[in-house]
Amino acid sequence: MVPDTERYAALDLGSNSFHLLLAEFRDQRMVRLHTDKAMVRLAEGLDEKRNLDTAVAERALDALHRFRPVLAELPADHIRVVGTNTLRAAANADGFLESAESILGAPIEIISGIEEARLIYSGVMAAADGPPRLRCVVDIGGGSTELVRGYETPQQLQSLYMGCVSFSKRFFADGIVSSNTVNHFNRAHRAARAELQELQHLAEGAQVIGSSGTIKAVARVLYGGELAEIKREDIDKLAAKVADAKHIADLDLPDLDSERRPVFAAGLAILHATFCELDIQTMQVSPYAIREGIVHDLAGRLHGGDRRADTVAALMQLWQVGTAQARRVGDTALALLHQLRPKTGSEELQRLRWAAQLHEIGLALSHSDFRKLGAYMIEHADLAGFAKTEQEYLAYLLRNQRGRIKPPREHYGFHPNPDLLLCLRLACIIHRDRTDRGLDGIKLKARDNGYRLRLPREWLDQNPAIEDLLRQEEEYWQSQPQALEISEV
Repeated sequence: MVPDTERYAALDLGSNSFHLLLAEFRDQRMVRLHTDKAMVRLAEGLDEKRNLDTAVAERALDALHRFRPVLAELPADHIRVVGTNTLRAAANADGFLESAESILGAPIEIISGIEEARLIYSGVMAAADGPPRLRCVVDIGGGSTELVRGYETPQQLQSLYMGCVSFSKRFFADGIVSSNTVNHFNRAHRAARAELQELQHLAEGAQVIGSSGTIKAVARVLYGGELAEIKREDIDKLAAKVADAKHIADLDLPDLDSERRPVFAAGLAILHATFCELDIQTMQVSPYAIREGIVHDLAGRLHGGDRRADTVAALMQLWQVGTAQARRVGDTALALLHQLRPKTGSEELQRLRWAAQLHEIGLALSHSDFRKLGAYMIEHADLAGFAKTEQEYLAYLLRNQRGRIKPPREHYGFHPNPDLLLCLRLACIIHRDRTDRGLDGIKLKARDNGYRLRLPREWLDQNPAIEDLLRQEEEYWQSQPQALEISEV
């Protein structure tokens, strides 16, 4: 249960704009206290090799300074900053992320398109009225479009590589909407319909709700600045009017924000294509979107509703992971970590527990290659609640749970803690025979240049096979920056 008057901040680093939300919970109800937006069009800066243009990156970094004062007032675990499509795609994002985190004073999580869709759905549902019913949520961003079908929780999620900025760059780069030879609006419309093929079932029988800037802008243009329900006949007429224009500058549309104008034609083409391809007749417009979903997710993490824990439990059930062994390894790994670093933070403790719960997930596919396959599954799956770097961290631990230790792939923001790896590996050795075994007399301590593990001679005599594995482990750590020394008590 979320305490009264507890504040959270969500910052969405989108492909078109950056959005900040400061919210507070009052009697279990979220109240928006402050919102801020910077239109940066980050997706404009991606070239054909997916490199982010320096000038566009600098424009985005300059915009981040306005958000820092709000974030500085909150505890670190009450803040979540997420990067979406453009930062997922950018091949040279490391330098931007390093600078952005320095400005904000908070880490940035790059989330998958499916996680983005889940958070959007959560945010929209927070504002949905009436009893539970089947709903389809549509969100058109700068670089991607998310569609989600579900009831109280999402059941089917899709993330498509089309957005108002990326389509503007692709179809309206020079601002021309139609010429004597080419109608760019119609081309964008056809391209969007192609992306939406075979997704008609998402809206079938559901109340359709739209969220975020493009859909709000269309509603305001149609209905005199109001966020009214968008009707099929009205958007048909608007699409025809825009398709007949020669240039984006020629669009005479009251209530169209000047910052939205450069990407409006592309966003409208995608939205109208969605109406046509999914046979939508009416679309409600939600005042909430991903930011509100992030805030609810944050509150859940701190008060017993962490979606990531549910995801891990579902994976264990799906792949029939042995729960007894997962418990043994997890309990021992956490006990060793407590000896090593008594003040380890809660996120690291959770990460180690999840790694222990999932360390044998690959056994469902292969006995000999279970570590490699398990790591691949975790790194590349769509895991609700997890950022991409979190999945990469878990995959690194699973891949290196035994045998020679392979170094992590170096990139900004990914710095695996060797303490977690050591404790997981030792726990896997101690319970290799799938037997409950205590740690009486076993001591693990940090040294200046590594670790020291001390074990009672009596314990080693009772477990000779484990002693041999521990000696191998000592050899494996000799090649690491932190060596492991094993001795008898």
